[in-house]
Amino acid sequence: MDLAGVIRAAEALREARSSDRSGLLAPGVADSLQRLVPAVEINLCEIDWRRRRARSLGLGPGWRGEAADDDDEDESDPFWEHFWPTLSCSYTERIGRLRDEVTTTDDFCSTRQWHSTGMYTDYIGPSGGDKSLIMPLPGPPGIARRLVFFGEPGQSFTSRHKSAASLLQPHIADTLRRHARRAATLCLTARQRELLQLVSEGHTNVAIARRLGLSPATVRKHLENTFARLDVTSRTEAVAKIRPDSAWD
Repeated sequence: MDLAGVIRAAEALREARSSDRSGLLAPGVADSLQRLVPAVEINLCEIDWRRRRARSLGLGPGWRGEAADDDDEDESDPFWEHFWPTLSCSYTERIGRLRDEVTTTDDFCSTRQWHSTGMYTDYIGPSGGDKSLIMPLPGPPGIARRLVFFGEPGQSFTSRHKSAASLLQPHIADTLRRHARRAATLCLTARQRELLQLVSEGHTNVAIARRLGLSPATVRKHLENTFARLDVTSRTEAVAKIRPDSAWD
């Protein structure tokens, strides 16, 4: 395993956490992932298989940052037709003990078996892809979120690639969580974010006022304005609004 490469990728992700863009789109992140796990495409996918909806964000060369949505509920759509029966695609939802495990297509079937599946013959193969490495990530309830590395025809991902991906998995998850929290507070001022951080830590208005050198009445007014911006009516709702990842699976 390329431990130095893992460290470089982790450092790129650390720097990305302060970026105004989506963390995985920050400069250097996709390139460092590509060097560790060579792939023709890297997608951040969010799959709601029950509602037959999917969203993907491309990180691969030539189409980085392009998002695609698929809201097709047609029963004949090849992806949705084969998603659940194909264990290498749906394992995070079907097998509880594997929900967080990084896997490759080869973990579930041989090359011959894979090439005989409907997912490959009707969907992956015609699009020019082949096997994949899947890194499950935390996401909203009901959403199978994963980073998917797609190999070129004939390419297999090795145990070294899986190990590298597993080491980076918590770093990528943390980057996504931090970005979600940052996006949720874009409508707030720096002072409002500071106040809500103290609220989330359990401080009362009096304690916050003492800590910031303000009067309790000023703190109360600031919080009222903050709640209005977030369209909430309570401290609990406000904290939940600025920490959307608290509900992630």
